[in-house]
Amino acid sequence: MRGTKTFVAVNSQDEDITQLIEFQPIEGDTEEENNINEEEIKTTTNLINSSPELQQLLEDNNNNQQKLKRQQNSLPNIGTSIRPASHDVYLWPSMTEHEKTVIRDAPWYHAERWAEGKPYIVIRKSKKFSGYSDNNIEDVNRRSLIYLSEQSLNSQNVNNSRGMVMEQLLKFMGYREEFLRPDAPSYIQLITDNNSKNTQQLPKNTPKFSNEQLMWPFDPESITIPSTAREWFQLTIYCQARRNSDIGAGQRAGLLTRWDAVKLNSMYCPQAVGYADPRMGPCVVPRKPKI
Repeated sequence: MRGTKTFVAVNSQDEDITQLIEFQPIEGDTEEENNINEEEIKTTTNLINSSPELQQLLEDNNNNQQKLKRQQNSLPNIGTSIRPASHDVYLWPSMTEHEKTVIRDAPWYHAERWAEGKPYIVIRKSKKFSGYSDNNIEDVNRRSLIYLSEQSLNSQNVNNSRGMVMEQLLKFMGYREEFLRPDAPSYIQLITDNNSKNTQQLPKNTPKFSNEQLMWPFDPESITIPSTAREWFQLTIYCQARRNSDIGAGQRAGLLTRWDAVKLNSMYCPQAVGYADPRMGPCVVPRKPKI
């Protein structure tokens, strides 16, 4: 009796799939009860053997288990690399109550709840911070949780709010802050004079950058640079084509700069980059005057 397994096919109410539920038989207190259990197991086994549909379900279940084992540890570590170009995104405020219940109560670790090989994203807001976390689901797909700061969602300036949200989403995509680039100190530095009220400090641990981002020149107007950065950063003599007031202009306008677009296209769709000369960056070529 011990170790015997019984599979019963049931239809899930939440999903249009058939699941196999496994039951472990319980040993009876008496020999008679054990005999009854044995008869029930034999009856169930005969039922399965006589039903091609149940036999196929059992075979499919075994194949899925073997497939999961083969795919163990197959997901790449993409913490600092380029994201997949396509995701299923769930924006929390626009979801129905039923969908929210599923997201809150669903066992994230059950791979059968998610389409194999597809990454999923759930976006929520946070009062304290912005960021994201990645979780592997039985090593067959990835679920990410993105927190957008309430500050970015509730800014009085619509353009600035859009820029802050875009910057937080771009971080998730692997696009890092331009002022943290390894070559950034040559073009932009913190204001440290005695008259400055600057209390900002650069993080000790700088993020890893993709080669696709670093192959293009530093951009002081990038949407990844905070809109208020001009209050605590200044440009060096190696960035004479821009003014200190241009620092963070992309985020204040809520728009990607040309070089933001070039770098993102290089990361995700290189064929769309078009013509761009890395020697003619924003610190070298002045912006064209408005006519």
